[in-house]
Amino acid sequence: GCDARGEYIYKFVSSEKWDPADANPRNRLAAGDKYLDSGTLYAARFNADGNGEWLELSPKNPAIAAYKGFDFKTAADICVFTRLAADAVGATKMDRPEWAGVNPKNGEVYITLTNNSARTAATVDAANPRAYTDLKAGKEQKGNVHGHIVRLAETAPAEAKFRWDIYLFASEADADKATVNLSNLSAENDLSSPDGLVFSPATGICWIQTDDGAYTDKTNCMLLAAMPGRVGDGAPVKIKAGDKEVTTYAGKPQTPATLRRFLVGPRGAEITGITETPDGRAIFVNIQHAGENTKMADVNDPSKYESRWPANAGYGAGQRPRSATIVITKNDGGVIGT
Repeated sequence: GCDARGEYIYKFVSSEKWDPADANPRNRLAAGDKYLDSGTLYAARFNADGNGEWLELSPKNPAIAAYKGFDFKTAADICVFTRLAADAVGATKMDRPEWAGVNPKNGEVYITLTNNSARTAATVDAANPRAYTDLKAGKEQKGNVHGHIVRLAETAPAEAKFRWDIYLFASEADADKATVNLSNLSAENDLSSPDGLVFSPATGICWIQTDDGAYTDKTNCMLLAAMPGRVGDGAPVKIKAGDKEVTTYAGKPQTPATLRRFLVGPRGAEITGITETPDGRAIFVNIQHAGENTKMADVNDPSKYESRWPANAGYGAGQRPRSATIVITKNDGGVIGT
């Protein structure tokens, strides 16, 4: 994902077939060269009918060869000016694509779209269908304020085809269910700005982390546990954005049984980065830049810090907030999420 407003989702397919012996190579740089030096780069186009295609970014693509916005002479030009190449082929401009994760149970790909303050009613499309106004501490925020998660299932990999839908529309629980809270979120699982996304190999749980500036007047960034379904388990939905109506494809509505808040971080912190032990009995989660909204004029006055974590949780000396990695286990020593 290219984490910027109106940018693209990419896929790179190596020319080399995977060799399991390369999982533990003596020379990791050589292994990287083997799989990454040669291959095909694609950008995604999400069509309005729920299908999609990977568009090849190479000099042999006529759309790139004939593009008037930039003179692509070599593959190196495409590697450097990749966004322009995606412009040339007509890929779909997305709402800040960030992390991608692959569901180990069915191979479907989930991609977080964090938010997009530049999305307007005039520019909504099927894959980025919301443009609305949301209030934070009484001030208006506009665009796709809370973000969403799109997922895709490759139907014909050799032909670079896929089907897609929107797995989750992030939203505050009390937002309009016809235009914003399309995933039926409640006080137990509402969220804003999905960012990190990782599937557990042990349980298949989809862990969703937030990097939120829109909902932080009411809650802090968080980690949620989701039970994923599959592309097509919901239904088409018509959404109005201003005077424009768009049909999109929504995944099955959420309930606290399928999506639940698991952890809430300290003030000012982003929750990002997660991994687990192979047996799924411990997970490691990064708590990043707690208290970052403290004013520079107040950095020498602990009483004015936005957060004093982790010192106020009993860890570490002093009061200045710190980034940290926490480890979570169950009291009974069991697998997390069971």
